[in-house]
Amino acid sequence: MKILLGYVPSPTSEAALEYALEEARTKDATLVVLASERSDDPRKNAGDAGREPLRERLEAGGVHFELRNVPRRDDAADDILRTIDNEKIDLVVLGVRRRTPIGKMLLGSTAQRVIMEAPCPVVCVKPTTRGR
Repeated sequence: MKILLGYVPSPTSEAALEYALEEARTKDATLVVLASERSDDPRKNAGDAGREPLRERLEAGGVHFELRNVPRRDDAADDILRTIDNEKIDLVVLGVRRRTPIGKMLLGSTAQRVIMEAPCPVVCVKPTTRGR
C-alpha cells in the first residue's frame, strides 16, 4: 500500500503529517511525501520555526518513506494528481484550513481539486486548535 502526503511547512500540514505517519504504521504502508517549498503566505508558515527537518521527522516516524521535494506552484494539485496516477497511490492525506467564500472563489483549492479528481480516497486533516 502507498499513502501520499502533500506537505508545505504549515500547521495544517503538520496535522496531516501526524495522521499520515499513523496510517502508514497501522497499514504497514509506504509514505510518499511531496514536500513543497515554503509558502509566500505567512499564515501557512506559522509555527514551523524550530522544528526538526522533515526528513529527520519521517525517519523517526518508523515507516518506509519516499521524500520528494517539489517547487512551489500556483496549483500543487497537478503534482499530487500526477503522482497518484504514476505511483498507484491508495490513499491521499492533505492538510486543510478554513477559508472564506471569497478566498475559495478567487484562489481555488488544491484540496478541492484533488478530492474531486483523485481516483482513490482522500483524507483531509484539520489542525487542532486550543480553546475551541
